[in-house]
Amino acid sequence: MSDGSAPGADGRYTLTITNDLARLPAVRDLVRTGLVTSGFPTSYLNRLQIAVDEAVTNIIEHGYTDQPPGKATIELNLDVSPTLFRMVIEDFGATFDPEDFGEVDIRSHVEAGHSGGLGVFLMRKIMDLIEYHAEKGQKNRLVLVKHHRK
Repeated sequence: MSDGSAPGADGRYTLTITNDLARLPAVRDLVRTGLVTSGFPTSYLNRLQIAVDEAVTNIIEHGYTDQPPGKATIELNLDVSPTLFRMVIEDFGATFDPEDFGEVDIRSHVEAGHSGGLGVFLMRKIMDLIEYHAEKGQKNRLVLVKHHRK
Protein backbone atom coordinates (compact mmCIF):
# COMPACT_ATOMS: atom_id res chain seq x y z
CA MET A 1 0.00 0.00 0.00
CA SER A 2 1.06 3.58 -0.44
CA ASP A 3 0.61 4.10 3.32
CA GLY A 4 3.93 2.44 3.98
CA SER A 5 2.35 -0.78 5.17
CA ALA A 6 4.27 -4.02 5.23
CA PRO A 7 2.84 -7.52 4.99
CA GLY A 8 2.97 -9.68 8.07
CA ALA A 9 5.75 -12.11 8.75
CA ASP A 10 5.25 -14.35 11.74
CA GLY A 11 2.17 -12.38 12.78
CA ARG A 12 3.87 -8.98 12.61
CA TYR A 13 2.49 -6.11 10.59
CA THR A 14 3.49 -2.48 10.22
CA LEU A 15 1.67 0.52 8.85
CA THR A 16 2.66 4.17 8.68
CA ILE A 17 -0.11 6.68 8.06
CA THR A 18 -0.40 10.43 8.06
CA ASN A 19 -2.41 12.44 10.57
CA ASP A 20 -5.52 12.39 8.42
CA LEU A 21 -8.84 10.84 9.46
CA ALA A 22 -9.18 9.62 5.86
CA ARG A 23 -6.44 7.07 6.71
CA LEU A 24 -8.59 5.29 9.32
CA PRO A 25 -9.85 2.65 6.84
CA ALA A 26 -6.22 1.53 6.35
CA VAL A 27 -5.91 1.14 10.13
CA ARG A 28 -9.08 -0.97 10.25
CA ASP A 29 -7.77 -3.08 7.36
CA LEU A 30 -4.53 -3.69 9.28
CA VAL A 31 -6.48 -5.03 12.27
CA ARG A 32 -8.67 -7.20 10.01
CA THR A 33 -5.72 -8.63 8.09
CA GLY A 34 -3.84 -9.40 11.29
CA LEU A 35 -6.76 -11.28 12.81
CA VAL A 36 -7.69 -13.21 9.69
CA THR A 37 -4.16 -14.39 8.94
CA SER A 38 -3.05 -15.07 12.54
CA GLY A 39 -5.86 -17.23 13.80
CA PHE A 40 -6.86 -14.76 16.54
CA PRO A 41 -10.65 -15.16 16.78
CA THR A 42 -12.44 -12.90 14.32
CA SER A 43 -15.26 -12.57 16.87
CA TYR A 44 -13.02 -9.86 18.41
CA LEU A 45 -12.67 -7.96 15.11
CA ASN A 46 -15.21 -5.17 15.60
CA ARG A 47 -14.15 -4.46 19.19
CA LEU A 48 -10.44 -4.37 18.33
CA GLN A 49 -11.08 -2.13 15.33
CA ILE A 50 -13.01 0.26 17.59
CA ALA A 51 -10.25 0.37 20.21
CA VAL A 52 -7.45 0.97 17.69
CA ASP A 53 -9.59 3.41 15.70
CA GLU A 54 -10.30 5.43 18.86
CA ALA A 55 -6.61 5.53 19.78
CA VAL A 56 -5.54 6.73 16.33
CA THR A 57 -8.41 9.23 16.14
CA ASN A 58 -7.34 10.71 19.48
CA ILE A 59 -3.78 11.09 18.20
CA ILE A 60 -4.96 12.81 15.02
CA GLU A 61 -7.52 15.07 16.69
CA HIS A 62 -5.68 15.92 19.91
CA GLY A 63 -2.00 15.11 19.40
CA TYR A 64 -1.57 16.89 16.10
CA THR A 65 -3.78 19.95 16.51
CA ASP A 66 -0.89 22.13 15.35
CA GLN A 67 -0.24 20.07 12.19
CA PRO A 68 -2.30 20.22 9.02
CA PRO A 69 -3.76 16.86 7.93
CA GLY A 70 -1.25 14.75 6.05
CA LYS A 71 1.86 16.48 7.44
CA ALA A 72 2.74 14.22 10.40
CA THR A 73 3.02 10.46 10.72
CA ILE A 74 1.72 7.74 13.00
CA GLU A 75 3.37 4.32 13.10
CA LEU A 76 1.41 1.17 13.91
CA ASN A 77 3.06 -2.14 14.71
CA LEU A 78 0.83 -5.16 15.18
CA ASP A 79 1.99 -8.44 16.68
CA VAL A 80 -0.77 -11.02 16.61
CA SER A 81 -1.05 -14.76 17.24
CA PRO A 82 -3.97 -17.09 17.94
CA THR A 83 -3.90 -16.01 21.62
CA LEU A 84 -2.47 -12.46 21.63
CA PHE A 85 -3.26 -9.16 19.90
CA ARG A 86 -0.68 -6.44 20.62
CA MET A 87 -0.80 -3.08 18.84
CA VAL A 88 1.92 -0.47 19.39
CA ILE A 89 1.09 3.02 18.13
CA GLU A 90 3.85 5.66 18.00
CA ASP A 91 3.69 9.34 17.16
CA PHE A 92 5.40 12.68 17.80
CA GLY A 93 2.21 14.57 18.69
CA ALA A 94 1.32 16.24 21.96
CA THR A 95 1.50 13.86 24.90
CA PHE A 96 -1.70 12.27 26.11
CA ASP A 97 -1.87 9.76 28.93
CA PRO A 98 -5.10 7.73 29.18
CA GLU A 99 -4.43 7.33 32.91
CA ASP A 100 -5.08 11.07 33.32
CA PHE A 101 -8.76 10.36 32.70
CA GLY A 102 -10.90 8.99 35.50
CA GLU A 103 -13.67 6.52 35.03
CA VAL A 104 -16.56 7.77 32.93
CA ASP A 105 -20.07 7.52 34.33
CA ILE A 106 -21.63 6.54 31.02
CA ARG A 107 -25.19 7.23 32.18
CA SER A 108 -24.35 10.81 33.26
CA HIS A 109 -22.34 11.31 30.08
CA VAL A 110 -25.29 10.36 27.85
CA GLU A 111 -27.87 12.19 29.98
CA ALA A 112 -25.77 15.34 29.65
CA GLY A 113 -26.10 15.02 25.88
CA HIS A 114 -22.43 14.28 25.17
CA SER A 115 -21.88 12.30 22.00
CA GLY A 116 -18.06 12.19 21.97
CA GLY A 117 -15.30 11.81 24.47
CA LEU A 118 -15.67 8.08 25.01
CA GLY A 119 -12.52 6.91 23.24
CA VAL A 120 -10.52 6.14 26.39
CA PHE A 121 -13.60 4.58 28.02
CA LEU A 122 -14.06 2.25 25.04
CA MET A 123 -10.37 1.33 24.90
CA ARG A 124 -10.44 0.41 28.59
CA LYS A 125 -13.58 -1.72 28.16
CA ILE A 126 -12.22 -3.57 25.13
CA MET A 127 -8.53 -4.07 25.87
CA ASP A 128 -6.94 -6.15 28.64
CA LEU A 129 -3.95 -3.82 28.95
CA ILE A 130 -3.22 -0.23 27.94
CA GLU A 131 0.28 1.19 28.44
CA TYR A 132 1.36 4.70 27.55
CA HIS A 133 4.94 5.94 27.42
CA ALA A 134 5.98 9.52 26.68
CA GLU A 135 9.16 11.47 27.20
CA LYS A 136 9.62 15.03 26.05
CA GLY A 137 11.23 15.09 22.62
CA GLN A 138 10.71 11.34 22.13
CA LYS A 139 8.00 9.33 20.44
CA ASN A 140 4.75 8.78 22.28
CA ARG A 141 4.08 5.06 22.54
CA LEU A 142 0.67 3.53 23.19
CA VAL A 143 0.43 -0.23 23.64
CA LEU A 144 -2.94 -2.00 23.41
CA VAL A 145 -3.13 -5.69 24.36
CA LYS A 146 -5.96 -8.22 24.11
CA HIS A 147 -5.62 -11.86 25.15
CA HIS A 148 -7.70 -14.76 23.90
CA ARG A 149 -7.93 -17.55 26.41
CA LYS A 150 -8.98 -20.83 24.89
